[in-house]
Amino acid sequence: MVKLHNQTSRALAVVLRLLYGWQLGSMFYWFTMDHLHWFNYSGKPDQNQEYQHFHPVITMNYHYMFMLMAYPIPLTEAMVTPRVWRNMYGYSENAARNIQTFFHVAGFALLVCGIIFIHEEKEANEDAYLYSPHGWGGVFTVSLTFVMTLWSVVLWTLGTTNRFARRSLPWFNMWVLASSTIGFHNLGMGINQQHLYMACDNNYCKENMFLDIFGIQSQVIYIIAVFIACSEDRELVVHKSDTVQEKAPGKAEEVTTYISA
Repeated sequence: MVKLHNQTSRALAVVLRLLYGWQLGSMFYWFTMDHLHWFNYSGKPDQNQEYQHFHPVITMNYHYMFMLMAYPIPLTEAMVTPRVWRNMYGYSENAARNIQTFFHVAGFALLVCGIIFIHEEKEANEDAYLYSPHGWGGVFTVSLTFVMTLWSVVLWTLGTTNRFARRSLPWFNMWVLASSTIGFHNLGMGINQQHLYMACDNNYCKENMFLDIFGIQSQVIYIIAVFIACSEDRELVVHKSDTVQEKAPGKAEEVTTYISA
């Protein structure tokens, strides 16, 4: 564990939130760019004749939009919730659990929307579903995220005082970290693959440059989030609600459990 001064942790949390806003702002700006036309699916050239005379055929599937929002924003916030909302901001353990579960469900809902649109593209273009490493990685990523979201809902249902829920928290936190790592890795693979489809004259057109910007932003968000999630304050404050009495025959033992990732 990396020990940070509490003010440093709070500053990193603010930087992370600013990057969320930058990610969304970049997304909506890209959406309005003249040479970029967004569709439910990225059509074949003969399906986009209306643009060929005035613009190069540069299309983006909505799949990318939802995927570039899911992991870098709600699922990242879910990963740092125990560390930020509980330990930094002083929210109760129940409140932190509610917040984390909300972001897990919201992130997975965005992933489902992305899956719907990539299905439309595959059906429209008669493409194979798993013809690339990114496709196989996507199946693996969504599977990990589904288990993570289901696990989060189960923990939320059981409550913070349930013995099984508390014992499984370290394993759950490791699963969250693994899912996020695979998810961001697959984002990078998808961005690299999309470069092959962009009808740019060179690698310096603004559409390709925006793909690079999204790739860099996503990796910076991931690095800061992992740094926050795997750190602790120099002066760790023990909250009374974190202390559980475990009674054994003849004696009482105090067990302290944290939900920090």
